[in-house]
Amino acid sequence: MPLMPGQPTATDRGLFPIPPGPGREQLRRKYRALGDAINRVWSATVNSDVALHREGFHIDTEQVSIDTADAVTVARTIDLSFCELLSPVARRLYEALRSSDPDGRVVRGLSLIRNSEVHRHAMIDMDTKGVISGFGDCEWRVHPQWKPYADLLTEVRTIGPKESRGPHDRYQDSVAGLLVVETLMDVLRFFDRCDPSLTRRGNDGDIARFPLREFIEHTYECRHPYALRVAEMNDLLLDRWMLMAPTGRMRQIRRAVPSGDTTLYVGLTDLGHHSELFVESADQIVWDLAGGYHYTAATRAGKVLDVAERDRVLISGEIPLTEVELVDAMNDQSAGFDGDTDEGIQKWWTCQTNDAFRYRSHRRAAG
Repeated sequence: MPLMPGQPTATDRGLFPIPPGPGREQLRRKYRALGDAINRVWSATVNSDVALHREGFHIDTEQVSIDTADAVTVARTIDLSFCELLSPVARRLYEALRSSDPDGRVVRGLSLIRNSEVHRHAMIDMDTKGVISGFGDCEWRVHPQWKPYADLLTEVRTIGPKESRGPHDRYQDSVAGLLVVETLMDVLRFFDRCDPSLTRRGNDGDIARFPLREFIEHTYECRHPYALRVAEMNDLLLDRWMLMAPTGRMRQIRRAVPSGDTTLYVGLTDLGHHSELFVESADQIVWDLAGGYHYTAATRAGKVLDVAERDRVLISGEIPLTEVELVDAMNDQSAGFDGDTDEGIQKWWTCQTNDAFRYRSHRRAAG
């Protein structure tokens, strides 16, 4: 099986090859320990205690936190070893790359968690993006993610007199809010690129114990250090599915909701024997119209007008759609959008665009 794009082989020189010596052998073992620790974190995501109560899920990610503490500690040891074993010139280049490279910035950001856990005895705490259900030994699967910087304990956010604020800045811009497992694989990818000859490999030449085991099959999860991250795959799939025309005979626009620098249009998709609600951005409707899909707009005056696009602007007749008084009523089906408020519709749209599979189900509704 060929290696993934951008993935070095064991014979590649790497960005910062470590010279021969006992330090190199110790570092090779730390590489293996990091890969093993990530596998334990991954396994812990199906061994967390999940209970369903009347008010919602109670999720205990203590085992994930314990195994993550081991992973970030090993990562920091590897980072320090590179600084110690490289020549002064190479060390400066390594530190510069760690500050500029996306994976290197994760290495630096996670050192905040490691330092707080080791030196300040601040237990690792994390949020949970959600759970998915399975069966048997894998009844639940949790998705731990790093907390926003502002939600970290005060002692974690405190910068001592001899401490750099670099780890704090890198946590904020490169770690906060991301999936824990993905950030750990960012770290492994960074070190593998620095010296791939240290990486433990299987018979096929790939990184040993990767891709991670697929415990519960659902949409998409990143299970290999060189695979697309969930956000990258989400953007790729969104681009693909936005090229596809919506299902249904046509769509009728009935309401406009401002949302940042765009407008969301809400209406009904005619699926023949019934209609379903839709929310779509102005830019996407322009694309749909250019592809031949039919949109109309229902006005307060009781008229139904055809919608067209001109120079990427939605128009009805000669009037921009933004100036048309839409009926602004959705009937009882609008309950699906969190009480039919602008905020509810904006929130619903954000959920769709953050999950390409949900967006596809919405856009390609079964007739």
